[in-house]
Amino acid sequence: MKKVYIESNGCSVVRHDTQRYSKYFRVNGWEEVKTAKEADLVLLTTCAVVQNTEDFSIKAVNRLKKEIRKDSELIVGGCLPRINSKRLSSEFNGFTFSKDEEDKLDKLIDAKIKIADIFWNGDIFREHSLGDPELVYTKEQLNQLKLVENLSKKFKDNNFLEIYNYLTKGRFMWKEDGLFEVKVADGCNYRCSYCATKNAKGNLKSRNPKKIIAEFKFGVEKGYSKIMLTGDEVGEFGIDIGTSLVKLLEKLVPISGDSKIALRYISPESLIRQYKDLEKYFKSGKIYYYCASFQSGSSRILKLMNRPNNISQLTKITSQMSRDCKNVYKHTQIIIGFPQETENDFVQTLKAIKDADFEYVSIIKYSKRPGTKAAKMRGHISEAVTNDRYKRACELVFGLRKEKLKTLIYEELLKNILK
Repeated sequence: MKKVYIESNGCSVVRHDTQRYSKYFRVNGWEEVKTAKEADLVLLTTCAVVQNTEDFSIKAVNRLKKEIRKDSELIVGGCLPRINSKRLSSEFNGFTFSKDEEDKLDKLIDAKIKIADIFWNGDIFREHSLGDPELVYTKEQLNQLKLVENLSKKFKDNNFLEIYNYLTKGRFMWKEDGLFEVKVADGCNYRCSYCATKNAKGNLKSRNPKKIIAEFKFGVEKGYSKIMLTGDEVGEFGIDIGTSLVKLLEKLVPISGDSKIALRYISPESLIRQYKDLEKYFKSGKIYYYCASFQSGSSRILKLMNRPNNISQLTKITSQMSRDCKNVYKHTQIIIGFPQETENDFVQTLKAIKDADFEYVSIIKYSKRPGTKAAKMRGHISEAVTNDRYKRACELVFGLRKEKLKTLIYEELLKNILK
């Protein structure tokens, strides 16, 4: 039996594809092994959405080149082959494939069961390697964790740990016990000027609703408490096949049992447009998490990003949710140092972060991506200025997160006491 080693440093969408690849090799008679040295074939799925994930992918390629046997082969998939093929080819001249070139695998391994026919419904589950960041805790965080663990034991309520894990570690954004991922779409119809994922994936391609429902049902039946609907743009699901996210949820919620649903990623535009129909799921806690990235609080920068200026509408919704939907964790992402960003633009973004009241905010430094419009813009911000703004934004976010943690823990304590 031939042996394959699979490693991934991609997002939740790429991780879902990696699960399919694992099943694909196994049903074609391959054994998946735990180290590259054991394998006849090594598969790496990659991310290159920003410079540091691209760098990480390249380091992984070079490390695996050293680890594999002379008689084995390394192949590279995911987004890097499309986002920066020039850099990849300077380091690696082997077999590569992008999402829409998966069928190249069939010829490579002379597959009896084709990759197009592989439907991953959780029947084969593998631990992802490489993708999760190594978390470093401060002394204060460790003390908080000890306190929260004691509270959970005292009140026999894991909600304390859930609040702590989310706000301090961002754990719902990666992998956690009890989380099952169901991909609903690839690609995106938006045309953000900085986005390299668009170059790698192209326009939105929604999956067949019947396959999504079958996968979701499997997760429920297996007892997963949380099921994440994932895709490059979940909010626009169905627009290309005559349906919608709301219509999909109308079919999923009745079969969800005790399982809660997460949405990663949904654009602010999609959330605003569909909020009235989604509100009942947020209020009930059935949808417990979503990630909607508003990227900048400056209307001028949003225009340069080729994104709609809907910050006030989004803030109105998030403020309402903070009041009426206590069981929902709201997550956003912000880009700092976009070309032509002034100090005033940056201050507007800081204000938007405060006003929008997200539980978790990811701060990302802008990085020039090959083939994007933003890469050709004038007025790129110096590294020193970007680093300074990044530091200031992180300080704000960490302070807000700390206060949010205290508020949610106090509310949970009060709820337990009044039971």
